[in-house]
Amino acid sequence: MSKIKAAFFDVDATIYYHHIHDIPKSTKNAFMRLKKQGIKVGIATSRCRYELKNMPKFFREFPFDAIISDGGALAMEQDCVIVKHLIEPALMERIIAFANARQRTFRYSTVTHDYFANTPRQVDKDIFFQLYLNTPIIKAYDHDEVLNVLIYVKDQKERDDLKLLLHGVSFVDHGPVIEINSGQIDKSDGVKALADHWNIKMDEIIGFGDGENDVHLLQSCGIGVAMGNGCEAVKQAADFVTKRIEDDGVDFALRHFGL
Repeated sequence: MSKIKAAFFDVDATIYYHHIHDIPKSTKNAFMRLKKQGIKVGIATSRCRYELKNMPKFFREFPFDAIISDGGALAMEQDCVIVKHLIEPALMERIIAFANARQRTFRYSTVTHDYFANTPRQVDKDIFFQLYLNTPIIKAYDHDEVLNVLIYVKDQKERDDLKLLLHGVSFVDHGPVIEINSGQIDKSDGVKALADHWNIKMDEIIGFGDGENDVHLLQSCGIGVAMGNGCEAVKQAADFVTKRIEDDGVDFALRHFGL
């Protein structure tokens, strides 16, 4: 096994436990341990940057070496943008037409903000607040530089119609919500961009995740770790399945690999 030089972590249900709206103490200690060893610590999340602003104090103040957000569309080292993949205006117009025709809520993110493009249902606002402790403001799309879109769908037919309309783009199914990125971008693209920037190899990186949108991340890293509370697809893609988040899964896996 190559010497690990960087570690990337998904956020929700990997390091952030929604039941307590906090990061487990063992995970906080593990992050500090990694930094003391000179290992770079990064985040790889589908959240946009705005959706991270109400994270716990430890998260906001921890000196992460990099944050990959928007499902891999944006990779930053501190405040410096390393790479960003924008959704083309023509694709945005197709998404808007789909949402308007079916009266569906959708949210789009930029480097600094998070917007509902139309007036959301109260239930949609409630879901956002429950997940992120904030909600997007309402602002119609006006040729903004868009990184990521979340659109609500009613049933399988709407999912199929949307996939047909958006053929060839990154399309992550979260049940009632579909996540859209430019091209075939996912979190692994952000990790690769940071690895190149730091001049380290992918097999010198350990990655953690719990969802289907973490599969490529785990497959691309030298060591891919699936949380015990993760879905079956991510467990199948992993090199190691650790304990659940509430059972100190991150700390357990890092100790397992001598970190």
